[in-house]
Amino acid sequence: MKRQLVEDLRTRLKVLQDGEGSRRGQVEDLERKVKSQSEEANNRKTFIESLKRRLSVATSEKSQHETSCTKLREELERKERLLETLQAQVGAGQRSLAQLEQTATRQMEGLTQQSSQALDVLQRRLGLASSQMEQLHAFVKALAGEMLRDVQEVKQQLMETRSRRKRSRRRREEANAASGAPAAKSMIRAKSIAASILNMSERDLADMLDGDQEETEPSVEIPDEDWLQHLHHILQQKIPSAGQLMEAVRVKMKERKVLTEELAALATPVSENA
Repeated sequence: MKRQLVEDLRTRLKVLQDGEGSRRGQVEDLERKVKSQSEEANNRKTFIESLKRRLSVATSEKSQHETSCTKLREELERKERLLETLQAQVGAGQRSLAQLEQTATRQMEGLTQQSSQALDVLQRRLGLASSQMEQLHAFVKALAGEMLRDVQEVKQQLMETRSRRKRSRRRREEANAASGAPAAKSMIRAKSIAASILNMSERDLADMLDGDQEETEPSVEIPDEDWLQHLHHILQQKIPSAGQLMEAVRVKMKERKVLTEELAALATPVSENA
């Protein structure tokens, strides 16, 4: 009976030992699982902390983005209001521009009409001025022709008077010589001697002496061609100078006056001795 009891105890011990080994393996497995779970829990805790930090950063960024979005929205609203104001101003400006264009068009039409009328008036005035200028030219040319003819007549009369005076003087000299006056004979002898010295005839000597006497008498003669060219040059000016025209006419009048005075001075002795 003791032996059986011992065997039972041995059997139970063995069973217990086997159960202990099994439980030890389970405990080791559980420990490994606990360790693994602990590590996993630590990893998850670390991951959660990381997620929390990320969440905090994301929340901060979200807050910043929301703030930026709010500012951008406010800026956008402000710009929209500004755009609306600008659009209203542009509309008002376009309306003002349209009104200005209409006003400018009306004014341009008025100015064009006024310019056309002024141009017509100016053309009529220019036509009148051109006609008056042509009349002035015609008058001055006619006056110049009359003055030249008058001066030519005085010159012709002067030449005829000089010729008559020369013939009268020769007749007196011949009469004195025929009468036998000593002074006349001395004059004839002196002229004969002078003619022989100068190697010319007595008549040529007399003509030369008469020419010298005529040159000593006052005379003012202006070439007619030069005077006409000067007058034409004045008339060719854009606006002929009244002073220059007056001076040219005065010069020719002075020439006529001098010739007339010379003619009168020569004509008096001739009429007396005729």
